Amino acid sequence: MSRPGITVAEALLNELRRAGADTIFGIISIHNIPIFDALQRHGGFRVVSARHEGAAVNMADAYARVSGKLGVAVTSTGSGAGNAAGALIESWNGGAPVLHVTGQVASQLADTERGYIHDCKGQLSMLESIGKSAHRVRRAEQAPAVFRKAILQCMSPPTGPVSVEIPIDFQAALIDYPAIVSAGVPPAVPSDRELAAAVDKMAAARRPILWAGGGAMLSDSSPEVRELMEMLDAAVITTQSGRGIVPETDARCIGHFATYPALKHWIHTGDLLISAGVRFRGNETSNWTLAPPAEHIGIDADPAAINRNFPHSIGLVGDAKATLAAIVRLLRERGVKPKNDYREEVSKLRSELRAGLRDTLGPWESVLDAIREVMPEDAILVRDVTVPATVWGARLVERHAARTTVHASAGGIGQGLPMAIGAQVAQPDKTVVLMAGDGGFLLNIGEMAVARHENAPVVVILFDDDGYGVLRNIQNAHFEGRTIGVDMKSPDFVSIAHAFGFGSRRVRSAGEFRTVFAEAIESRQPWMVVVDSGAIGPMKKIFAGPDGGAELYKPH
Repeated sequence: MSRPGITVAEALLNELRRAGADTIFGIISIHNIPIFDALQRHGGFRVVSARHEGAAVNMADAYARVSGKLGVAVTSTGSGAGNAAGALIESWNGGAPVLHVTGQVASQLADTERGYIHDCKGQLSMLESIGKSAHRVRRAEQAPAVFRKAILQCMSPPTGPVSVEIPIDFQAALIDYPAIVSAGVPPAVPSDRELAAAVDKMAAARRPILWAGGGAMLSDSSPEVRELMEMLDAAVITTQSGRGIVPETDARCIGHFATYPALKHWIHTGDLLISAGVRFRGNETSNWTLAPPAEHIGIDADPAAINRNFPHSIGLVGDAKATLAAIVRLLRERGVKPKNDYREEVSKLRSELRAGLRDTLGPWESVLDAIREVMPEDAILVRDVTVPATVWGARLVERHAARTTVHASAGGIGQGLPMAIGAQVAQPDKTVVLMAGDGGFLLNIGEMAVARHENAPVVVILFDDDGYGVLRNIQNAHFEGRTIGVDMKSPDFVSIAHAFGFGSRRVRSAGEFRTVFAEAIESRQPWMVVVDSGAIGPMKKIFAGPDGGAELYKPH
């Protein structure tokens, strides 16, 4: 039975409630104001007002990654939707389930290019090209069904961002709200018979390697990954997105080191690779130069992932959590026990990789240890693209649990601050620490106002080297010391932080950093610790970018 007299905007809120969403990030505009009015009238949602549309999507993205819920971002049309584009690309790369709701000009004016305010040429095509999918509400009465479809697409593995355009003349339109009955999407899993060959290979393996990625994290399969690790006594490698899926303090967890020569060589000595939700990105495999074992069982919700980057002897298409659970059950029924053939070898490799990386840090080793020792174990670590975060923050600041790490999967700078805010909103009782560089931080510095307004006690570690440090190092290493576009004069970040209501101090030594960082963590207030990178000094080994890029920089 339908209910008369509900607006399209209210229908959107009903569908969001049904999906378990409780927080909306966005910026109000003349082309989405009926949605915000519905939020004001009906309540039930926390509304976080960003200062930039891209930041709103970044917040919703990190909120989804950390909470496991649907992330929701509301932007305006035209330039507002365009501002969101870069962040939607990040959400697509990270597989974050984000519903992006954008306004649109009046339905009769859309795509006419008549120059109505906020008009945009081919907006829907743009949104389709950068996310998992995109839709336009073309009849007000159809809106609830469009919302339902978009939300199901967001949440169905492989998860990702979906955009919905709502023309402004539809948002306040009264419709009869249909009683839509739709089945949830059951976790896809191969049958026991279809899993048998893979289980046979796992039971027989004497040197199994388990590689866990973002797909495994997003499916909440940490318990299943850990069970499989223990059952097979497997070595565990993770992607950046998979960090913490098993405790990185476990002797079997080698971690995120797949680009390191020792691990690249060692992987080939395994007799079975089991990958779960791994995209095998270029920058996490040295542009696919590592050689995996000939026997490779891949688990992925996306059929297109099979053989996309590395060959699979068996490809299991299904939800990582459900598929791993079925595999563990079948192995248990067979009475499979750990063989303990190479645990000491794995533990030794793990220690050598970490010691080798530590040896490159020079004076930064003490800063690393201060972060590890002061930051609570269950803290959420957010990493923007900057040298300390990329080199040692991504590997040596141990993650002990799932959904406690967030980073820019697509490699875009400046998204760290809004992601940290989104993570803090998702987990208000946890400590959220952001590692960021001065160059990237300036892209979204206005979101500091959001952190203060929302009382989000994020702690920013800002590594200030007066420029784009990674790119400066690349130019110094590959262009005979010639640099361009990388040197900038930093503002007085401490004064800026104070103006936004943050606590802040500038530190010039590792000892001073430890004291101030501890004060910031203890305060439970927004804080920025500005690290004078020049005063602390260069790393013992200068990081000059990821492998595989140098040959592309010069004429060839």
